[in-house]
Amino acid sequence: MTSPSKVDVVIIGGGIAGASAAWALSEHVSVALVEQAPSAGYHATGRSASVLSETSGHAAVCVLAAASRGFFESPPVGFVEHALLSPRGLLWVGRAADAGALDHLVERARSVAPTVRRLTPAETLTLIPHFKPGAVAGGATFEPDAMAIDTDALLQGYVRGLRLRGGLMFTSTAAVELSPTGGGWSVVCDGRTFYTPAVVNAAGAWGDVVAARAGVAPIGLEPRRRTACLAVLADVDPTWPLVMDVAGRYYAEPESGGLLVSPADESPSEPCDAQAEELDVALALDRLREATTLPLRSVRRAWAGLRTFSRDGAPVVGEDPAAPGFFWLVGQAGAGIKTAPAMASSVAALVRGESAPTTLADQAVGELDLSPARFR
Repeated sequence: MTSPSKVDVVIIGGGIAGASAAWALSEHVSVALVEQAPSAGYHATGRSASVLSETSGHAAVCVLAAASRGFFESPPVGFVEHALLSPRGLLWVGRAADAGALDHLVERARSVAPTVRRLTPAETLTLIPHFKPGAVAGGATFEPDAMAIDTDALLQGYVRGLRLRGGLMFTSTAAVELSPTGGGWSVVCDGRTFYTPAVVNAAGAWGDVVAARAGVAPIGLEPRRRTACLAVLADVDPTWPLVMDVAGRYYAEPESGGLLVSPADESPSEPCDAQAEELDVALALDRLREATTLPLRSVRRAWAGLRTFSRDGAPVVGEDPAAPGFFWLVGQAGAGIKTAPAMASSVAALVRGESAPTTLADQAVGELDLSPARFR
């Protein structure tokens, strides 16, 4: 075992949450980022095709996404070599019985995404003519400013920036024991020990596991499996928007060489290296065949990842009231990529003893709305 190291912050978890927080903090303090997998973004982050949408997810998620848009549109100089965003659009569709839910999306979006608008069934079919009429009898809600995010470029920008700022990153390194010390924490990893005033738990589906190792009460995180597959489709139009059924039956979007399809499943799971199940893949294709005339017959590949939810569905950002110096950054519910800039800024400010950015409070989401104190 190497000699103990002293750093200002130890961040546990090298997905997009941990990497973005490490980058944000490393501008001001010394940081060590530890990830139990062999590479950053190995689990949920590396299996996500993310869209910057301000209509999908919990209301707090929509606000965090809106607060993150400026970073995505104008990242810091040298952060990436090309644009992080590309046009996509998001089309929420529904049957006749779903019209009320589609109306609600427009109402909720007004404060953060004013360009969102309702479409009639005829307008929806003009946009994507392959729908069967019954599948869009309730029309649609269209978010034209939703943008595809280059997830890999974003993650690598954070990791590269962390190292350029002198931050440390350790992969294949699990935080196996965390103990409070006088004024801070001892974090014992595989072969090394850190002494630090602050720990950031950004372990995703393993968030409650890490807390237990630290003697901190869990907050009831719920990992849920989400399945996706790439269906072979020769004539897919690459300009189609992301299509999401408002009742959660499926979603689909153009992908190189075919159509990315998901049954929008949320199967409860233990923290694990999630794998796609054949039944869920078949369900994804069946639901899209039921809704459209698209000739979906085979799948090129399939995968799964875990989306981790808090008990109320909102992200958890802040210091645990019963464990000074132990900060949570979890519960993004599959929205960790599109909210990463705002969440990283928030947790970095809180770790440094400052107030969270005011952009969230402007949209009626304050520090207490995200704090783990709401579960204590």
